[in-house]
Parts: sequence; structure tokens; C-alpha cells
Amino acid sequence: MMLINWKWFVVNLLPIKLRTGSVYGLISAMGSGVIHIYNTLLSYNNNVTYKLAHTSQVWSIEDALNDRFDPQLRRIYIQDAGGEVVTLIHRRSDEEPVIIQPRTDPALLIHNRSAYDGGNFDFIVKTPYTYSQGDIYAMRALVDYYKLAGKRYDIN
Repeated sequence: MMLINWKWFVVNLLPIKLRTGSVYGLISAMGSGVIHIYNTLLSYNNNVTYKLAHTSQVWSIEDALNDRFDPQLRRIYIQDAGGEVVTLIHRRSDEEPVIIQPRTDPALLIHNRSAYDGGNFDFIVKTPYTYSQGDIYAMRALVDYYKLAGKRYDIN
């Protein structure tokens, strides 16, 4: 897209005799609507170019997620579903079940619904910390935009 320096454009189109402050101010005020539409079009062009630069490949979705939600450290990544080792807390051979009472502020995650082999998900989006509900919805919308149709995922 062609970038236009509007101040230079207005000054150079005026005849030399009319290049005064008041005429320049009048022409700039009359052209402010065109400049606003041009800037909106330029912003739209940048957004479309960014969306077209990303695909449904894993590295591309990771890049888009990190650009939006973790731009400095880039800790969001995508992992295949399943494959985690399942730790049993209570076996049938034990006499009594193990009771876990976390004494720390962060909750203890015992069961993750996407952790087992053969689960309901094709991939898992791993995040470094807990996001707000609004950010989770925005993250889901972003992944839904780029993922292939029919792929199922979970956000942890």
C-alpha cells in the first residue's frame, strides 16, 4: 500500500503564492476527512496482511497467540493431546483413600480432562498462568479462527 505524507502533499499542491499558514490550515481542515479514511484503510490493510501471514500450522497459531497474549516472554505453546503420565492417587488395593488438602494459595490440579491418551482433544494450548475469563474467550476465538475445521482443543 502506498504511504502518503499528507503535509508534504498539501504544501506541494498549493501554488507558491497561496502557501500561507491560513490557507494551509484551511486545506488541512478540509482534507481531514480524507486523511481519516486513509488511516482507517491503512489499519485495515495491516490487519488483513497479518491474518494472511498466519496459517493453521502449529508454529503459526503459537506465534499469533504469543503476539496477542504474551508478547515479551512468548511462553504459550501447543502440545499434542495425551501423553502425560497418569498418577493414581487411590488404588483399590489401598485401605483408605489419600486425602489432599492444599495449604498453599494456588490450587492443586489433580485431574486434567485432556491429559489422558485417547481423549477428546487433538491438541492442547498450554499457557504459563491463569488468564481471565475474557482472555480465555479471546484466546478461543483466535484459535478457532486459525485452526483446521474439525480439530478439537483445550486450553490449560
